[in-house]
Amino acid sequence: MSRTKAVEPSFMDLIAVKEAQASKLSSGAEGKITYQLALSTDRKQVFIALIDSGSQGYFSREWINTDAILEILESLGQRAEAFPSKVLLPVFTGRSSNNAPFLAAALLAEKLLGRDGKLESKLRVLDDASSWKKAVLALKGKLMRVRLDGKPILSTSQASNSSSEPNIEQGKTQETEHAADSSE
Repeated sequence: MSRTKAVEPSFMDLIAVKEAQASKLSSGAEGKITYQLALSTDRKQVFIALIDSGSQGYFSREWINTDAILEILESLGQRAEAFPSKVLLPVFTGRSSNNAPFLAAALLAEKLLGRDGKLESKLRVLDDASSWKKAVLALKGKLMRVRLDGKPILSTSQASNSSSEPNIEQGKTQETEHAADSSE
């Protein structure tokens, strides 16, 4: 009889710089997508995470390095043709069918994408991604510790009690699933 060994989660300290909402891609969809932007502590990388769907829609809460997203957008921008949101699926580890459209909604709100003039379901690359990244890297924020898979961090007492106590501050690093105290 073999036991499956539990995988240790990967943690990272990030600087939360922005939390915002975006309208969903489908005009009939309920709720808004809430997403968060964060920086690496060396302020060289930007990460994004979807944190709320505003409805019952499932999605992956993992932290994604935006370099992978910007690489896809650069290649699509060079082709200058409209595309569906599913082109963003490769940046996720999780396999929810809502991941790509929810991320596309966030990228629309960040003005990196725009809607195609002919088909509502198709998108186009809009802005210069390097200018966007430079602007985000300049934002001020608050240090936090996250799990890269997006799951909440539990203290040892929370893990053993399974209680839902508030997040615990340790030093200056806030350990939380997603939290930004920032001014835009």
